[in-house]
Formats: sequence, structure tokens, C-alpha cells
Amino acid sequence: MSHFAQYIKSLAIFSDDKQQEIHWLFDSLINSLVIAERNAQAQRHSAAATSMRHAKNLMRFLNRSFQELPDEQLVSHLGDFFDMLERSVDHSMQLPLVEDLQEVRLLICDLHKGWETLLMPTTSSPTHAVKSEEEFSKGLLA
Repeated sequence: MSHFAQYIKSLAIFSDDKQQEIHWLFDSLINSLVIAERNAQAQRHSAAATSMRHAKNLMRFLNRSFQELPDEQLVSHLGDFFDMLERSVDHSMQLPLVEDLQEVRLLICDLHKGWETLLMPTTSSPTHAVKSEEEFSKGLLA
């Protein structure tokens, strides 16, 4: 078996075990960031900070879920990505700016799309269709 085939097989095994959990974490994280954006826009800074703390906790759970990926380099890059997002959320808790929260949310949406795309070679029909940022936001803002 080629290295690529082994890699895809290991991703398939990982995704079978974790796909629902990771999808739920992505949806919950995006929802928390949307709520934080709304609260920041309405100048409800305390409520925005609460939503951002919740988002920060969800990011940690998501990062922990990715720690078991069979690709050490990918795990390292994801760790760096989540560290950067955590610093951004910490900064936003001090002064919640809608634009900063939107940027974090869009980065998470892009990661979610990338995750779903990464899994596509391992399944003939993904469990969840890949959504655009607009579809994520429309569903959560409704």
C-alpha cells in the first residue's frame, strides 16, 4: 500500500471516530462567534465577552480533537492556528470589535470547509455537505 493510501486510510479511521463530534464543535463555535458579533454590534460588551469565553472553550475542545490526527505536521499547524485565534479572542474580550469577531468566524468557517474537503477522498458522500461562510452565517443568524 502506498504512503498516500495509508494516509487516506488513517484519515478515514480518524474521521469515522470523530466526524460528528468535530462537526458539532464547529457549528457550536461558529454559533458562539455569531452571538458575540451580535452582542458587540449592540454594544453589549459583557454578553459579547461571555460568548467569546464560550467560543474559546469550544476552540480548545476542537483543537484537542485534532490532536489525534495521524499527521503530526498538520496537528502542529492546527495548534499554531488555534493559538493565534485564542490570542485574537483574548484581545477581543478586552474590546469586542465586530470586524475582529467576523474575521475569527470566517477563519473558523474556512477551517471547517477545509476539514470537510480533506475528508472527501475518504468517503464517497460526506456526512455533512460543505457550506459556505454565508450559508453558515445565514443559518445561525436566522
